[in-house]
Amino acid sequence: MLRAIIVDDEELSVKRLKRLLSESKDIETCHTFMNPLEAYEYAKSSPVDVAFLDISMPELDGMALSGLLLDLDNAMDIVFVTGHDEYALQAFDASALDYLLKPVTAERLDKTLAKIRKNRGYTAAEPALSVFLFNGLRLCRSRKGQETIRLRSPKTEELFAFLMFRRAISREEIVDTLWSDLETDKALKNLNSTLYYIRKAIGSGQTGDCIEAGRHEIRIAESSLYCDLYEFERLLKQIRSAPEPSADLFKRAEVLYTGEFLKGKSYEWASEQTRRLEQDYIELLEAAARFHIGIHQPQQSLRYFCEILKLDAIREDISHEVIRLYTELGRKHEAFQQYRLLEQSLQQELGTRPDPRVEDFIMKLMR
Repeated sequence: MLRAIIVDDEELSVKRLKRLLSESKDIETCHTFMNPLEAYEYAKSSPVDVAFLDISMPELDGMALSGLLLDLDNAMDIVFVTGHDEYALQAFDASALDYLLKPVTAERLDKTLAKIRKNRGYTAAEPALSVFLFNGLRLCRSRKGQETIRLRSPKTEELFAFLMFRRAISREEIVDTLWSDLETDKALKNLNSTLYYIRKAIGSGQTGDCIEAGRHEIRIAESSLYCDLYEFERLLKQIRSAPEPSADLFKRAEVLYTGEFLKGKSYEWASEQTRRLEQDYIELLEAAARFHIGIHQPQQSLRYFCEILKLDAIREDISHEVIRLYTELGRKHEAFQQYRLLEQSLQQELGTRPDPRVEDFIMKLMR
């Protein structure tokens, strides 16, 4: 993993870039400096793999600072970050690995980190444990789902799922949630024995390192495993913060949601999270559909809207969009079919009829 520094005299830019870097699994530590001389003093005594430098700074600009840093360690990767694209050629003349234009986006930063990995001749290590929480609960020793790990009992499954869901939680809250019917001492013993069986199943010397059990708290070491939920939430955050999300980001997030969170497991503590994640997924599909409308790809937009209706058949606004898109694509018969489905769903579920605006649209289509 990489040790990074950010040097910029604009506080908001520093905070934004540090947040984006903290969401990357490539970065181990990230120190920030608003004074370039302080950054230089730090680099004299501390190892730095990559330096993100603003170009325009008082006293010592990024170009000059990059020279000083490379004198200390010519293997250091320099990435310039600035609000002025006229510095691009100058940046590469200064042996910069890359050049980022403010405001930095997560998608663009990913490309920079990929360049750094390539330059250093390594790829991100494949986690020894993969955990899938959508459409059930599944543990595997590879990302491709090979060599499934089976846990000892339903209670070991529930404890592991609860730890993955909460990520860090006190022992007290665990026993209050999973063993509320037992006395405290017995509940804590059950927790310890159940935790032992989980670690035994996943291998405490290897993948078991993903569970950090302290005296008062148990924590999941997220960097030591892959989890579809964690990746889904990371991509959602990236999409929401990006000024212009890409079709690829939407697609990557969509394919992760393979089914309901912990489907088939009737855990009371998971019910609210299940509803929230389904709503997040629906919002993702709608954003993707409207993104494709904006770039004039009605067929792709139609697919996303239809996925929403599989989960919420009485969304009249979405049905109207589907009817409109079918019409735009010259598929009037399917537009009428969609209207009939909406009519039936509303009558069965709510005892109502479609919005008059949808009915008017259909009547005009029939003329």
